Amino acid sequence: MRRVLTFLTAILAAALLTPSLSAQNNRRELKVMEYYVYQGDTIYVDELPPAVIHPRQTMNKRDWVKYYKRVHNFSKAYPYALLVSRVINETDSIFLARNYTRRQQDKYLNQLKEDLIKDFEPIFRKLTLKQGLMMIRLIDRECGQTPYYILKRYLGGTTAGFWQGVAKVFKGNLKQPYDKFGEDRDLEELVGYWQRGEFDNLYVMVFGKPRPQIIVPKRFAEDESLLRAIGNKRR
Repeated sequence: MRRVLTFLTAILAAALLTPSLSAQNNRRELKVMEYYVYQGDTIYVDELPPAVIHPRQTMNKRDWVKYYKRVHNFSKAYPYALLVSRVINETDSIFLARNYTRRQQDKYLNQLKEDLIKDFEPIFRKLTLKQGLMMIRLIDRECGQTPYYILKRYLGGTTAGFWQGVAKVFKGNLKQPYDKFGEDRDLEELVGYWQRGEFDNLYVMVFGKPRPQIIVPKRFAEDESLLRAIGNKRR
């Protein structure tokens, strides 16, 4: 378990070294709403995304058990992937606003890595292996770069190769990009539920109880916008 913990914290630390590309991949496109004027009143018109219902009546008991586990693991993994993405975007904003040099960026990131690893170490101890590997896949989704690429570029080929070997032992692959139309389509389906605000209802339907909130480090406990994004309520 200690090796798994080190594996997860290494990926988290490496992910924090990619602020600029992450910001590009997560920037939302602005959209101007259509409208028309009727008898002096302005009426705005927008198209809502359809709510997709995935029929599962044909699944056998074994498939249902796998689906239950995937929903539960996702409820733990995706909020942390969103949290990491948020930290990366904020780091990028700081670099741009303060016009940091490369040396200043490295100094800032080194301290940030130490602080975050200290914060997340007790949390990662509570994650299962499958939840940790799922989180890594979802971090790739949010950051737009494979964990192997991040490790190799910023921590060196030897380090990247070592952690790729560890990942394979646990049936993972740091080189495989997130593929929402292929290998990761089941995860992408759950992301869709989350983005449409339907995941909590799905969780209640599957388990008969509300989704438990994740543990958030103290440094993020007062960030209300972040808590909303990951589905936590302020304590």
